[in-house]
Amino acid sequence: MTPLDCLDLYEDAEFYDVEFSTRDLEIPFFRKHARQAGGPVLEVACGTGRITLPIAREGVDVTGLDVSRSMLEQARRKACAEGLNIEWIEQDCRDMNHARRFALIFSATNAMQHLLDFESACAFLQSAHGLLAPGGRLILDVFNPNLIKLARTFAARYLHKTIATPDGQSIRVEAATEYHADTQILHFDLFYLRGEQLVRTKRVNMRCYFPEELLALCRYNGLEIVNRFGDYDEGQFSGSSAKQILICQSIEKRPFKNS
Repeated sequence: MTPLDCLDLYEDAEFYDVEFSTRDLEIPFFRKHARQAGGPVLEVACGTGRITLPIAREGVDVTGLDVSRSMLEQARRKACAEGLNIEWIEQDCRDMNHARRFALIFSATNAMQHLLDFESACAFLQSAHGLLAPGGRLILDVFNPNLIKLARTFAARYLHKTIATPDGQSIRVEAATEYHADTQILHFDLFYLRGEQLVRTKRVNMRCYFPEELLALCRYNGLEIVNRFGDYDEGQFSGSSAKQILICQSIEKRPFKNS
């Protein structure tokens, strides 16, 4: 398996919380499915608890798992400040273990795309499959590759987003991307600018999972698709959808029938 190359991206947990402080569009979706599952729920790659905490506020029994110690420490501080009882686990998602079995396991906002090779993706899916309770479900959330965006080159730097900072100022984030078709990896260089001053950079690699490939990966690892959405409003998936949100469950073993 290819080693994880994303760990340094998440060392500064406080800045992560600033960067994503206004992002909440996916929270109602995962909160709804966590309530429906009733618990226990496991969030894989939970970060600082941006989604885990809102689920816990609903009274759902939720556990957060991440490979980044600094992100988990920040999540613990936030949970303690609110008096929320959440278990936080430091583990690689490709080798998860827990005594409990979960009614719902989910990986949100493209986290799975940090798994850059086939072996890593299979290890994660098999590991999650093994932690599902009977009838439990796994939700995967990745972007749907856009061929126009994949055709960009590093020479075409563009505005990616703007971050509001606690001091009332803003940081402009510019991106340069390049897609490598042989590995299906999209490379991002991110430049964080306050005015004209460069305050930090990030190098991000994300594996693109194409729709039919993702379905095949799930089935190969013992999972069938219950639903597939193209957005967090549960709109029908299509080729032009921005997202691929898959709700999976274990494939039932059906008795063999002679024809």
